[in-house]
Amino acid sequence: MAERKKIVACWSRFRRVLKSAAVAEKGQIACLDTADGALVPAGVATTLVPIGYFTDSFTGDGVKVMEVQLFAEVTVQKLTASATGTPTDADAGKVVYLRTTPEVSTTSTGSSVAGRLWGVDSADGLCWVQMFLNGGAAS
Repeated sequence: MAERKKIVACWSRFRRVLKSAAVAEKGQIACLDTADGALVPAGVATTLVPIGYFTDSFTGDGVKVMEVQLFAEVTVQKLTASATGTPTDADAGKVVYLRTTPEVSTTSTGSSVAGRLWGVDSADGLCWVQMFLNGGAAS
């Protein structure tokens, strides 16, 4: 039986492109928008996942990468994207589901919760996932 190399990282800061026209202010709450995976300031929307505080002020141009100081350190695993319900970077912030080891999917049908997708690495197409303990929400 082949052994799989685990890739694990602990993040206290997170970098992502700020959504065009979004106004980030240093010290204000930063969120991932599950509607499109974009980094946005806190606001009135049911699709926002608060993750930390902006470390700088800027109005989004859809290109500039902003840094966020996370509320708490996050441990993420690098996992393979399933061919069924393939997670993309636009799915950042969404919950993903286990398929086969070590695959994750955006399709929940018949699958158990894996955790929250933080992004897809453009270099290798692998997913950064914060695994949930006991199928629950992140702590």
